[in-house]
Formats: sequence, C-alpha cells, structure tokens
Amino acid sequence: LKEKGRYFDAMQLASLICQLQPRFEGVWAFHAWNMAWNISVTTHTPEERWRWVYNGIRLLRDEGIAMNPKALLLYKELAWIFFSKMGQYTDDMHMVYKRRWAAEMQRLLAAPPFGETGEVIDAFRPIAEAPLDKDPRRQGRAEIQGDQLKALLGEPAVGGYATLLGRQGVKIDWSLLDAYNRFSLDENVQFFRISEVKIETDRDRAVSSLINDSAHAEARNKLLAFVRAQILWNVYRMDPAWMLALMERHDVPLDWRSVLPHGLYWISYGLEVCREYVDRADIVTLNTDRIALNCLKDLTWTGRFMVVEKPGKADSPDISWTADYRYIDPTHKAYLRVIEALTAARGEQFKDNPLRAGHINYLAEAIETLYVLSFNDPRMGARAREYLEWIKENYEPSGGEWDMGLDDFVIYRLNKGGRPIRSVAEGQITAALQVALMQLVWGKRGEAYSNSYRYARRVYGEYQGGIAGEQHSLPPFAILIRNVALDILVRPRILGQDIPLVDRARFYRQMPPRLQVLLYGRAAAELRRLCEIEGLDFAKAFPPPPGLEEFRRRQLQGLRPAE
Repeated sequence: LKEKGRYFDAMQLASLICQLQPRFEGVWAFHAWNMAWNISVTTHTPEERWRWVYNGIRLLRDEGIAMNPKALLLYKELAWIFFSKMGQYTDDMHMVYKRRWAAEMQRLLAAPPFGETGEVIDAFRPIAEAPLDKDPRRQGRAEIQGDQLKALLGEPAVGGYATLLGRQGVKIDWSLLDAYNRFSLDENVQFFRISEVKIETDRDRAVSSLINDSAHAEARNKLLAFVRAQILWNVYRMDPAWMLALMERHDVPLDWRSVLPHGLYWISYGLEVCREYVDRADIVTLNTDRIALNCLKDLTWTGRFMVVEKPGKADSPDISWTADYRYIDPTHKAYLRVIEALTAARGEQFKDNPLRAGHINYLAEAIETLYVLSFNDPRMGARAREYLEWIKENYEPSGGEWDMGLDDFVIYRLNKGGRPIRSVAEGQITAALQVALMQLVWGKRGEAYSNSYRYARRVYGEYQGGIAGEQHSLPPFAILIRNVALDILVRPRILGQDIPLVDRARFYRQMPPRLQVLLYGRAAAELRRLCEIEGLDFAKAFPPPPGLEEFRRRQLQGLRPAE
C-alpha cells in the first residue's frame, strides 16, 4: 500500500496490526515512519504537517516503546525523527518543527543559564532530583502524581507558598509554569520576551508579586522543579535523571529547546535500556551509534540556541542558533568511546574502524574553526594543533594536507573550496564573526579583523552559491552577525570572554543603526538589568536606535523585518 502511495490505507492497516500484535516492533516503526515521513508531506499547512510528524513521535514514545521497552529499533526511529526529520534541513517545513518544539520546551523548561557548562548542568539538577515515582505502570496516567505532590506540600514553606498561589487560581501544574513564564523577572525568562511584562489586573499584580518575591524563592524553585519533572516523565516520557546523566556523561550544556538533544536522549536512553541485547559488532548498533555522534557533531555548530517570543504566535517563536565549541572535546571523546567498543567487538585496529572517515572529517572541521578562533585566543590554536597531530598519529593519513603543518593545513583546505554542509558552514561563519566582532570590542580593526571577516564572507558565499531550495539557505548574513553580537552583548561568558559592561556599551554604540535595530528587542531587558546593577544610565549606554518603532510595528503585523 505504501509503495502504491496509499499512505492512509497503509496507516489503518498498520494501526490494526499494532493493536493485534503489540509486541511486533517492526510494525510500530513502520507505522510511525509512515506518519512522520510519508503522510506529513502530503499535507500543505504548517499545522497539518506538524500534527503528522508529532503523531509519529507520540506513537513511538507513548505506545510503541511502552509496549516494547527493550526494542532498540523503536528508540532509533524516534531519535531519527528528532535528528533528521526535525533537526536537518531537507524538509521544506523544518523550521516549523524546530519552532514548535522550541515553544513547548520554552514553556516547560525555559532557557538554561548563560554561564559555563557546569552551571547549566547544576541548574537542571533540581529537576532530576525532584519527587517522582518512576514505576512504568504509572507513567502517563496523570500529568502530576498526586501522592508525590502531597508529600512535597508537607514541607511547611512549600505548602504555604502553594496555598498562596492557589488563592490566586494558580495550581501546581502547567498553571504554575504559565504564571512563571508570564511574570518572572529571572533572566532566563526575560530573554525570551521582546516586550515588558504587562500587569493588567489586581490578580496579575498579586501573581507577579508571588512569582518574584525572593522570600518564596526556595519554595518556588522546588515547585517549579517538581512540575517540570512530573511533566517530563508523564507527558514527554523522559527520565529527568537520565537527562542529567547525559549532560554529566558528555560534559555538555544541553539546551532542551533544540531538537538535537532529544535525538541524543532517545538514542542513548535506548542503548542503555537495551544494553543486554546490544551487539556492538552489529550494523544496526553501529548506525544507532552514528545518530548519537551526529547529534553531538551538529550541536557543535548549532548548540547555542536562542528562542524569542513572537507576539500573537505562541507556538511559533523566533529561533536562531550559533556554534558552541564546548562540544568539540566531548564529541571527540564520544567517538573514542564508541570506537573502542566497536573495535573490541570486531577485532579491528583503531585506524581501520568504520567510523574513521566521519571522525577525521569532524576533527578537520573543528581544526579549521579553532584556528580562526585563535586570532583572539592563542589557546584555540594550541587545541587545533593538538587535534591535527592526533589525527596524524592515530589514523596515519598521508599526502596532501596531511603532510602539512597547521597554518598550511587550514589554508590548503580553505583554498580547496567545495561547499560545506549547512551546520558546518554556520559554525565556521560564527567562529570567524566572533573573532571579527571581538576585535571591534577591543577597539581593533587590524589584520585579524579583516582576515576573519573575509573568511566568514567567503564560507557564506561558497555555501549559498550551491544550495538548492529555500529550506537549505542560511539566514541573511546580517542575521548571523546579529546572533554573534547578541552573545557578546548579553552573555559573553558563553564565549569564554569577560567583557565589562562599559565596553559592551561602546561596542553597541559603534554598530550601524540597522544592526542595532535587529539587536535591541532581544538584548534590551537584560542590558537594562545589568545597567541597574552597575549604576549605569541604560538610555545613554544603550540608546534605542532610529527605526526601532517601525521594526516593532512590522513584527506585530507578522511581517518580515528588513534585514
């Protein structure tokens, strides 16, 4: 039926087989694939397309895996939807999926901290440690487990705070998260907004006071962590403890608003749950490992994820991303762990392992990126050199660039040309723009600025020159500059930089007005907060640019702003 294009008939038959033979894992996989990949593309509106993709996810996650918890195939198929269907660019509505997922996870978890990897991991820890009965027989029966909530409310401070919230109609469920997301002044929520918090009624005023009252901070944080853990387990079928373990195991700052961490979650969770049945020499296991590695690799180039509200479109926020080089070492180490297990099972030498080509290509791309970053930070150059020597020593390639030193290696690969894949192109452009803009922060317009800016332009031109289809196209170059400048202005610690606020203000005022307009709405709330802390006049340090009101008007009307 599928081969004849009769996808709905195939769906009905597969559904019947799933009901009659629920332990037949292959039919669950087929059924979900048919929904997410075949039926979805026969529809035309974003809502219909997303509905069928999410139907495929829910079928595997909520039913197929529940019936077949030891079936690695089903975890692989679920991870593949997150990584390929939603995370890549071949589907012309891939941005619809990314935005819908970002909206759901923003509502549930908000943004992670803007700090170092350890801070991101520690911020998630309370969710992993919140009260939760993980008996599979209870999973999904209710969003909130009543007995677990009752025990938590037995703590006087928590119970008293919940009572105060209840008097304002805020329950300990999604209602609490929605109140927090609407009124909280925490920076990880404020950064999502483009407008000020609106207090319209006496109830709004009372709820806002409760959400932001520092006297209730500990109780509020316990309740938020509890609700998030409960919904992760009962609605999204995810184990918060495994989410934390995944971040700790790889030492990575996963932002769960991106679809890629979810691909990584489901593939790694499946391998863990099914480990007694996993044959490391088997091709299915190898391809499963590849999904996990590909998720980590793509997070290298897209891991710094930004989500900003779009007025009137709660389920379709603006999203953008930049590269996150904190993933380079963890991805390399993940390769080594997989290859060690693989070569031991197959009795192969390390240099002949079947992941060799992908490993070398990833490290070569990382070397090029680190080399560009070394214009600002010599330590990046040292890391690039170490990786190049590691490839030569362990894989023993020869000829061409492999007989060269670091400088010649990078120049050779740059001049060799060829269009990079999208995620790598974005990552290398990001690296070059970071170097160029940081030169401006420190008041320099020398050779490092010129070379890095030209490098970014060249990679952008090489990529854009060979694309087919709008879904593969990079954002306008000005938007890529905007994303990097945004990191520098509001969260430079993510880039490993400690930039005084006065220097950030000077950097902002030197920007062309067009770039200031693109930045202002996303940065203003956090910069105003920082100015208040340091006693700076926000209006003088970061004056609103000309054309801002017109830009906001176009946003409210749902028009594409001039870029």
